[in-house]
Amino acid sequence: MDVIISANTRILTVEFEYLEPETISEAIDLLTKYGGEAKLIAGGTDLLVDMKNGKIRPRYLISILRIPDLNYIIEEADGLRIGAGTFFQEIVDSQLVRDKYQLIHDAAMSLGTAQIRNMATIGGNICNALPSADMPPALVALDARVKIAGKDGERTLPLEELFVGVRKTKLRGDELLTEIVVKRPPERSGTAFIKLAKTSEDLATLNVAVRVTVAKDGACEGARIVVGGGIGPTLIRSRKAEKILEGKVPNETTIKEVAEAACEGFQCRPTSIRASPYYKTEVSKVLVKRALLKALENVKEGAEG
Repeated sequence: MDVIISANTRILTVEFEYLEPETISEAIDLLTKYGGEAKLIAGGTDLLVDMKNGKIRPRYLISILRIPDLNYIIEEADGLRIGAGTFFQEIVDSQLVRDKYQLIHDAAMSLGTAQIRNMATIGGNICNALPSADMPPALVALDARVKIAGKDGERTLPLEELFVGVRKTKLRGDELLTEIVVKRPPERSGTAFIKLAKTSEDLATLNVAVRVTVAKDGACEGARIVVGGGIGPTLIRSRKAEKILEGKVPNETTIKEVAEAACEGFQCRPTSIRASPYYKTEVSKVLVKRALLKALENVKEGAEG
């Protein structure tokens, strides 16, 4: 029997105008001019897929790849600055990031394949605002702030406040993300990033980023516990769990209590193709526990080093 396969072989099914500003101010002018008819594009690893599938149909694509002021990794006295147009592979390859910001390195390394990491940018991963994104939980665990530029000037805000829902951020139509600012972790801090996915190249079913800071007597002086991967419309940072841990010397009982608290209030979609709400809630507890133990071990290793 003959089999006839009908397939769309065109890369994109919509017509659009492609624009290449060379400065941030030019990009802002174009966003202001075209408003909701325009979309910013960097690597396009998500945007182009959505366009091909017909989810979005922009009349104008504004590429930011020719703006040199958006691609850099700079160390400063109190932390790290990363341009929004910096490719993931550049973050993975950075010795500075690997040596001093292991959490960022691990999150970047977990993203897809080498081909994707060579196209995807950190700004795109953030602004796409997918709950399954890998970099935002790691950055929130490090108290990252983002710098935003628009026609009314610049503003900054904590990264965790940028997200308002699935694919929704506080960015206005004339604004673009320009920089991520990360504070240097306090002394005697340890971090850990764990991702669970169907394959090593897939989006996260769950991911967890943790930072703990301990005193010389072993008591926890500060903690950040962030869970992502479709457990709600955005990632979840559990201040309740962090408060339980702070001031205590971590032991098995405390860590179990912290893991339980960190996974309360999830709003998982019942129709998710990746895992059921029950699975995500229960497995998240295991991942948080593992991440805390790993982060504490990293503090020990750092102290001995």
